[in-house]
Amino acid sequence: MPVVTDRNQTLEIIQRLREAHVVMPVLGYDSVMNLEAVLFAVKEFADEYGIKQPVVAPTITFGYEEMQQAKRVLKHGTKEEGLRLCLSAMDILCGTKGATYYDVVVLPHHDHGDPIKEEWLWDKYKDKFSTVMVDGSLDNRTLEENIEITRKMVEKYSKHLVIEAALQRPAVEGHHEATALTSDNKAYAESAKSFIEKTGADLIVVELGSKQQALGWADYDRNRAKAVTDLLGEAKIVLHGGSSIPPAQLATLAYDGVIRFNIWTRVGREGAIVAAEAILRDIDIIRKGDPEQKYSTRYRDAHFDAQVKAWKEVLKNLGYERLAGH
Repeated sequence: MPVVTDRNQTLEIIQRLREAHVVMPVLGYDSVMNLEAVLFAVKEFADEYGIKQPVVAPTITFGYEEMQQAKRVLKHGTKEEGLRLCLSAMDILCGTKGATYYDVVVLPHHDHGDPIKEEWLWDKYKDKFSTVMVDGSLDNRTLEENIEITRKMVEKYSKHLVIEAALQRPAVEGHHEATALTSDNKAYAESAKSFIEKTGADLIVVELGSKQQALGWADYDRNRAKAVTDLLGEAKIVLHGGSSIPPAQLATLAYDGVIRFNIWTRVGREGAIVAAEAILRDIDIIRKGDPEQKYSTRYRDAHFDAQVKAWKEVLKNLGYERLAGH
């Protein structure tokens, strides 16, 4: 089906996932190759398990200080050109009947958008995204400041976009450590409910022990997730830093009230390792002259295949096959 950018249709898809007890995979990318690896992995997984219209949210950051993915798309180009290139690629690969990945339901996501610095981006591209993260937690804002600025953005953009917001700034390896607002899960859940009520956000990022760009495993707090979900009444949690969650814990996320799961670091790293090993293995061929003239594609393909393998492992660990029949 075409790339989904309609708010009501997005909410219907989210409800479909809730009913299937499936977390929406929010899979990161910073190039057209990475983007296609996401689509290829989801399509292959869906074909294997008989899933009709599999769902994925390809996500890219823009001005987020800890990781500006749009800046990486082109070597000599602006972030906006990189973003436009990838959004156009989605339309080409998924947007028309007969396209290679037309059977994949694609919900483009802008992650960690600063409501002050990137409001212009949503004004210009609100018809190109399905969801955005209005990250009012940036710039060391207080909770009260976060609530007020998020409320204003929800008021302005919720007619067009499904809004994800952050109760507090997520932890980022080497940049920011996150401490829960309170160690009492009931009180924390009440803060999350109050945040949703005051801002009108559709989805919420809460502190569950995960860490973005982390190398090791996090101590995922399942009890806190359940406490938040019990008060909210349905799955509305977005979990960032998915690379830090132990694979064995991923299958429970949907039952804990997590509806979206962001991951990129692990897959990007694994793809790069395999590509580097391919280059080292073939260094003599490169020096002598590659008879097939595949100086770049052989390493791109190694990178691509490694990412596809990793993405499919993530989908399996999440229990994504439960979407079959829904």
